[in-house]
Amino acid sequence: LNSPTCICNGGIKGTINGIPFHKDCLPEPKGDLVQQKNPTCWVETYQGGLSCCHHQNILLDKDQTPPEELLTYHMKFRFYFQPYTEATPTKPASHTNLLRMYYQTEANAGEYDIPKCSSTTPSEDCVHEITAHFQVKDMMRECPLRKDPSCWGNTTGYEGINLIYAGGHCHAPSCISMELYNADTGMLLCSHYPVYGKTHEVFDELGYLALPPCLWGPETEGLAPPTFIPFNGNLTSIKRNNNTYTHYGEMASWQMRGILTNLPEY
Repeated sequence: LNSPTCICNGGIKGTINGIPFHKDCLPEPKGDLVQQKNPTCWVETYQGGLSCCHHQNILLDKDQTPPEELLTYHMKFRFYFQPYTEATPTKPASHTNLLRMYYQTEANAGEYDIPKCSSTTPSEDCVHEITAHFQVKDMMRECPLRKDPSCWGNTTGYEGINLIYAGGHCHAPSCISMELYNADTGMLLCSHYPVYGKTHEVFDELGYLALPPCLWGPETEGLAPPTFIPFNGNLTSIKRNNNTYTHYGEMASWQMRGILTNLPEY
């Protein structure tokens, strides 16, 4: 009262290696990095990660010098497709458009730090956890489908989505688990627990980790039926890491696909 009051604080702005630094860490319930005071959210506390890895930045130990030679590599892509058949009065279209849905448990930070646990804590008990609470509509993008691959088109007349694919993104070697829940029902929609390769077979390579995605679809293909979630449906993401050691640039995003639909009638 009777004193200056701050009504807006844009945070401290700065640069790293001459590149402007900007983070927009969302507060609870969207994410909890702000409440945890995670160093990744502010330039004055940033310790390492994507902002240190821009073009021509070379990360080496202090006693190393950058090599003079440049590495050249080539990438080869192979695309598989199926012909599309339009719908007729008696038969539906052969394919349905899959919408892109994306949300970060780190809520707009794009990455975050895994702080080291106490030296007195046994390694197997060192677990760092972050959570995010969001809705399906937080991932909606009302724009023409052909304008951007992330656009949803016109959602008028639809009530929600059928979830078809969910793939979490996290980094070895500290990622323990990622879990996605329907917060309205308590149902575990998708869970990821890194699988360690044990052989030299494809997708089971010794020394590598895999994060098998969650899939829904026709029961004839051995899949669980698609899960309907309304636009205002509440979702909760929980990400856990081992934090025996500090890790920078860790991620906890969900890359998902769904189909516009209405509440099933039973």
